[in-house]
Amino acid sequence: MQTISSSSDRPGGATQGFDSPGVRLPPPLLYIAAFLIGLALQARFPLPFLAQPVALGLGAALAAVGALCIVTSIPAMLRGHGTLNTAGPSVALVVSGPYRYSRNPMYLGLVLLFTGAAVMLADTWALLFVLPLVLYTQTRVILPEERYLQRAFGDTYRAYCSHVRRWL
Repeated sequence: MQTISSSSDRPGGATQGFDSPGVRLPPPLLYIAAFLIGLALQARFPLPFLAQPVALGLGAALAAVGALCIVTSIPAMLRGHGTLNTAGPSVALVVSGPYRYSRNPMYLGLVLLFTGAAVMLADTWALLFVLPLVLYTQTRVILPEERYLQRAFGDTYRAYCSHVRRWL
C-alpha cells in the first residue's frame, strides 16, 4: 500500500490535529437524505420513467459499479492510514488501490450508487437531485478537501493530481 505521510515540520505539512478540510456534513448523509426526499416526492407526485425491465437492468449495473467503488475504496483508505472523517485531519495521502484511477472513488461510488438505486426504483425525482448533489460534492466537499491536501502534502499532492483525475 503506497501512502505518503504528512509532517508539520516539512514545507506544506499541516500541523497535526489543527488543520482539516472542514467538511462538517458527511456526504453519505446528504445522499441518503436526498434519496429519501426523492422517494417521498415520487410517491406523492409520480413522474414517468423508463420501462421497468430497462430501468432495473441499467440501475442495477450503475449501483453495482458504485458499490464496488465504495467497498474497494474504504479498505484502501484504512490500510493506507488515511481518514474517512471529512472534518478531521489526515496523516497520510493514499495513492494506491482505486486511488490510482480517481482521487475521489468514494464520491464517484456514491453518485453511481445513488443514480443506480434511483433508476432501479424508477424514482425520477431522485434523479433530478443527481446534478445538484454532484455540484455540492464538487464545490463544498472535494474543493475544500483538495485545498487541505495541498496544504498538508504540498508538491506531492500536486504531482498526484497531475496524473490522477478528480472523478474518473
